[in-house]
Amino acid sequence: MKTVSSIIMMLHVAAGFSSLLLFWIPAFTKKGGINHVRVGKIYMWLMWIVVITAAILSIKNLYIGRIEAAAFLGFLTFITANPLWKGIAILNHKKGLSKSFQRNHLLFEIMILITGALLLGYGIYLQGKGGAILMIIFGILGVSNFKPVIKLIKNPPQKMDWFMEHVKDMITTGIAAYTAFFAFGGRTYLGEIFTGYWMIVPWVAPTIIGVFAMKYLEKYYAKKKKVGQVTASPVIG
Repeated sequence: MKTVSSIIMMLHVAAGFSSLLLFWIPAFTKKGGINHVRVGKIYMWLMWIVVITAAILSIKNLYIGRIEAAAFLGFLTFITANPLWKGIAILNHKKGLSKSFQRNHLLFEIMILITGALLLGYGIYLQGKGGAILMIIFGILGVSNFKPVIKLIKNPPQKMDWFMEHVKDMITTGIAAYTAFFAFGGRTYLGEIFTGYWMIVPWVAPTIIGVFAMKYLEKYYAKKKKVGQVTASPVIG
């Protein structure tokens, strides 16, 4: 059992580190170009390995009583799997969203809401101990999915701006990947720099930077659309 767990961990680390590096290639190569498509596919499969192994490791942590690690890793699994799936699936639904797409989209969003609520509840239960603050922060992020879930239930979207959805979802996978790295893998090195409450900085920095990047790109591509230059853009997409 220990050998199997070690292999899964090695797969997780190797795929995760590789995806952190490869993320930037499709991000800054021309949309639809050979490098964007080929490296993008490799990045996608590496990220699925990360997601699947993270889910297994989360269950393992829960089994051995490491509740904090299991809860946080489990939440990161869902917030990574959702945009990873949707960011690719949307490319096959440029003209309209199928019933299966709508159903899967809703299920992912509901799972993020549920796991976020559990993370928030456990963070409050810890009363400031351990990773309580981070759990509360990310738990609130998950609970904020309540309104989008209600909206999806009441009025399922028939169509999306596939280009911007793909861009934002891929950025979100990068945010999740770097957050996981700083939260787990990078803790050994960054723990000496960011101590006490400052340890929150490297964990939330990817989210803050990613959100600003998405806002910037939304405005950037809105201008491009007006002059019909979106498909020629060398930026993320």
